[in-house]
Amino acid sequence: MQRMPLYVTVLAVAVPTFIYSWLVRRIDRFEKEPTKYLIAAFLWGAIPAVVLVLVIELILGVPIEAILGSSVASEFAQTAVVAPIVEEVVKGLAVAAVFFLRRREFDGWVDGVVYGSTVGFGFAFVENIFYILDTSTPGEWLTLFVLRVIVFGFMHGFWTSLIGIGFGVARHSTRPRTRFFAPILGLLAAIAGHMIHNGSLVLTEATTGATLCVALVNYAVLLALMIGLGILAARNDSTMLKTYLIDEVPDTISAADYAALSNTQKNAQAHFLIAPQRRRAFIQLAAELAQRKRQLIKLGYEGRMHDEIELLRGQLRQFRGEVASSQSSVVSSQ
Repeated sequence: MQRMPLYVTVLAVAVPTFIYSWLVRRIDRFEKEPTKYLIAAFLWGAIPAVVLVLVIELILGVPIEAILGSSVASEFAQTAVVAPIVEEVVKGLAVAAVFFLRRREFDGWVDGVVYGSTVGFGFAFVENIFYILDTSTPGEWLTLFVLRVIVFGFMHGFWTSLIGIGFGVARHSTRPRTRFFAPILGLLAAIAGHMIHNGSLVLTEATTGATLCVALVNYAVLLALMIGLGILAARNDSTMLKTYLIDEVPDTISAADYAALSNTQKNAQAHFLIAPQRRRAFIQLAAELAQRKRQLIKLGYEGRMHDEIELLRGQLRQFRGEVASSQSSVVSSQ
């Protein structure tokens, strides 16, 4: 029996996990979430969530095995019923924590997708390492790696992102019912998707692969939804910037900058009359200004919202002034 070294497994799982996290973060085109909160979300999924899930599932598994014994029914109950409920509830706690404790950083459903998927990827990272380390030969290792990390590697992130979408919908709703039920519906959708996936895999093993197509269809739907969410997010950002930055022209931003910010095309940022290394800071400031104005208008935010908006306007004006000065210096030196 020849097992793969631990460091090989960890590195092999880490690379795709990083890529998945990076891809999801790209959905949030402008106002990127603070790295420290994303790291905290990932670590919650990777450590406390895994420990809690393991303990709870072991406790619940005892009466199930006592009643059903070592049978397909017992495996189905634990894998396709208990595991999805426990895992999604525990992972969802991190999304709820960001929503309630760092509400200002939770701006809508796009942020819900980013935080939810990050928690899910953290959970999947550790879970996949445990499963793959249990293999006995390099062939088994490779097969399980491809299935769990490549073919189905996006699943945990997707399921928990549904919880995040629920909280995101609640974030900008003014209806008490929506605020209450949207996160619950997001959790139920995550559990349902998780159940379908796990149930398909259990039946696949029991029927020698007869229901593998069900799991693959589930993954195809996931990919289609993620692509759709990316397109929808780009349009959502564009609409927000068009709506809430139009009255900032020309006092705060130029007409050219406004046109580039509100363009959904990938090459839109190339139209900024700013050096490439400074575009990100400018875009971040402009997106934060649009977001704060939307929050103020739609939610009537308390506290220092007006002061924050004026501060962002001042920073953007200063930014433009510095750029204009540098461009004038370049012209005069020529």
